Amino acid sequence: MQKRLPLRLLLCLTFVPVVLGLASANPAAADGGLNVSSSYTYTVDPSSDVVHVLADMTFTNVVPDTTSGNITNRTYFKSFSLPLPVEAVNTVALQNGRALALSPEPIDGTSEYFRLRINFASNLYASENAHVIVTYDITGQAPRATSGPTRINAAYVAFNAYGIADSGKLTVRIVVPSAYTVDKLGSDVVQTSEDGNTVYTATNIDKPNDFNIFVSARNDAALEATSLTADGHDFVLRSWPGDTDWKAFAQQQINVGVPALKDLIGQPWPVTGSIDVSEAFTPYLYGYAGWFNPTSRKLEIGEDLDAQVMIHELSHAWFNDSLFSERWVNEGMAQEYSDLANEKLGLAAVAPKDISLAEPGVVKLNEWGDPLLATGANDTETYGYNASWSVIKQIVDEVGVDKMRDIFAAATKHTISYVGNATAEADNTPTDWRRFLDLADQLGGATKADDLFRSYVITAPQIDELSTRDTARTHYTALAAAGSGWAPPLAVRRAMSEWTFSSAETLITEATTALKTRDELTGVVKPLDVTAPAALQHSYESAEFDLKSTQKQLDDQLGAAKQLTAATAAESADHGLFGTVGLVGEHMKADLADAKTAFEQGNTSLARAKSAAVIDAVNGSHDVGRNRVLLAGLALLSLVLLFVGLALLIRRRRRPVVSIP
Repeated sequence: MQKRLPLRLLLCLTFVPVVLGLASANPAAADGGLNVSSSYTYTVDPSSDVVHVLADMTFTNVVPDTTSGNITNRTYFKSFSLPLPVEAVNTVALQNGRALALSPEPIDGTSEYFRLRINFASNLYASENAHVIVTYDITGQAPRATSGPTRINAAYVAFNAYGIADSGKLTVRIVVPSAYTVDKLGSDVVQTSEDGNTVYTATNIDKPNDFNIFVSARNDAALEATSLTADGHDFVLRSWPGDTDWKAFAQQQINVGVPALKDLIGQPWPVTGSIDVSEAFTPYLYGYAGWFNPTSRKLEIGEDLDAQVMIHELSHAWFNDSLFSERWVNEGMAQEYSDLANEKLGLAAVAPKDISLAEPGVVKLNEWGDPLLATGANDTETYGYNASWSVIKQIVDEVGVDKMRDIFAAATKHTISYVGNATAEADNTPTDWRRFLDLADQLGGATKADDLFRSYVITAPQIDELSTRDTARTHYTALAAAGSGWAPPLAVRRAMSEWTFSSAETLITEATTALKTRDELTGVVKPLDVTAPAALQHSYESAEFDLKSTQKQLDDQLGAAKQLTAATAAESADHGLFGTVGLVGEHMKADLADAKTAFEQGNTSLARAKSAAVIDAVNGSHDVGRNRVLLAGLALLSLVLLFVGLALLIRRRRRPVVSIP
């Protein structure tokens, strides 16, 4: 969270009206009357862990003497006061080389500053000038101090720079060694180089009392590096010199947080290479507790020892735009899973506030843009973080951690949201809010997500898009039910995943027709004690572009089944005497068995041929049988006549021989 740095700078003057003359008179009141011009120089000295401040000031008493009769009224100033930061030490004020008396005083309403009263070397009368040089050193507050944002060490310097003068008569110079990178300064400064330093100068400042620059300068080369291996993954901790508490805290949180997150998310650590985890004040300047860039593998987090913030930033190793493109999804996931991880580690669970559409900064989450690094966090950022967490938490609570693992696996591997019976196919649709909603509904079984999206996530045009999806999903669900174990075709599932619902509706109609053909086929083959080939289901489910080829196969199989039915009926019918005689020597049973086998194997050509052979045999069996009977009768008659003839011949040959004496 950004430190707010309000500062009201007031010059406090001590003036005394003096009456000179023989008669008494009332003192004259001075209205201001002391002109001030000054030049402040703030010099960062990392070797001493201080910022040296030099204020070169010139005071002029512009209250003129007045004379009335024999009385002269003179107003003089005997002191002035400056606001100094509570970290100021080694304060010295010199006027013409003479040390001036100093007296610190508290300022009501602030603990970050005090008032230093400085007495002039002598009373400052009308038209007189006093040249005063005030020097002091600013030391840093300890890390996590709540009394102010001033931090000064070899790796990081943060302090307020300001000055006291009249309008247009103030110059402020800030001298920073070139090794430092300045993260934050006011806008009205000129940058120059001087003796190996970078100098920022503001001159002729119009409103000195409102002028205040917060200087934030970092020198990452001075961070103390500590290598760490957590759950087999490498990290380098970079802490401010001497901040051993932060280093120990970071080590502990990484050691326990990484495995806890891996278990909850169900995906391996996604970062290849070592990650730098740096202690930094920079995120605070923009209103954030920390940030993580998985591409550069740099995580910066503030000085506060906040377990949830550390785990939140670590979770962004998974939750970034490589998983889902919408910021709100990744931020909501990071917050929810940091909370789940901390709860798993024994810390108290926390929860987002109820979403209020009446609070400042309300925005549809799909319109919640990138972090506001130019202007710093505002009401929209506050609302966005809370609302995104609330929406994600409600989905996670309903779906459950186990199914969320399935969702993360599909998002990571880029597999399709609408899964069939086989291994989920690759899906190249963008990893945006649409894909997340599909995964939540299809893999997670969410029932609340659609309404949450309507209320808090999507814009008006997107609500219309979601309504079209609702209709398509109703038809898709009906198709899946009608499949009775046959998953919707890949072409349908792709169109649904791509949110091309017009194409999906056309394909669903084609698929429905195919299922009707399949059901008719099932009814035809049921009495035959055969099953349709498994290849039909595969053809239907894997249809990638349309259902034309599958429909052709089903029609072909249905035709073969009908012919097989006719062959079965023909084989089992009463063929009569002539038919039975005509079928003698035929292989109908074998042909019928071959036809069934070919049918189940999807060889419709052979099934049709074998069925036709049975049908043809039965159809021709009467004529064949009749001819066979006639031929058999003629053959029998011929045999009878033959036998009669032979018998007569034999009888003739056996007649007795008559002997005549």
